[in-house]
Amino acid sequence: MTLADVRHAVDQEWAVRPESGIAWPDRHPDRAPLTEEYSRVTDPERYRVVGARAATWASALVRLGLARSEPLTVPPDVVGVGVERVRLVPTVPVALPLEITTRSLEDVPGSVVDLALGAPPVDVGIEPDCGCDACDTGSADLLGAVDDAFVRVLGGDLVVVVGPRDRKIVASSDEWSAAGWTRGVDDAIRRARRGERVGDRTLVSASWWAV
Repeated sequence: MTLADVRHAVDQEWAVRPESGIAWPDRHPDRAPLTEEYSRVTDPERYRVVGARAATWASALVRLGLARSEPLTVPPDVVGVGVERVRLVPTVPVALPLEITTRSLEDVPGSVVDLALGAPPVDVGIEPDCGCDACDTGSADLLGAVDDAFVRVLGGDLVVVVGPRDRKIVASSDEWSAAGWTRGVDDAIRRARRGERVGDRTLVSASWWAV
């Protein structure tokens, strides 16, 4: 099994979903966003493609025999409309489980997806990170970002370092983000990749499919 096989399965399943017909262009391909666009969400309904695309990934991974799906209850302290959670448990023993939470943007269920890796889970991605008109670069970019998030998390190259006081590093092969770390990020990532424990908790992902 390769990444190309997984992407093909995702595309096949996506083609028969009704949300696959939802598409829109970049709102401002040749200009800077307007000031008023930063506080406006013109059509939140179309962001349903985000949850639908995540569900397509989950379905494809299960169908390919790469994971089993476990529905999860929503904790009572989680507020919001239409919050749903599912855990994907990989069949590769050394790979880490993935929790997928879909929630609402502007009260539209299934329009935001959170990815969390490991047990207990650590947040490693959110799409879209902002749904305002200023940040809207079109459906193709958005769906590509969702796909990239799944590949980054499940492809076997992700490193997560959790430190005290909510410090966190999330690193892939070509980029990293850090919250609360002011220095030593590159060194922490290198040490984690060598198998050292860094901070309070260190997660190094393994591929759910063959490289």
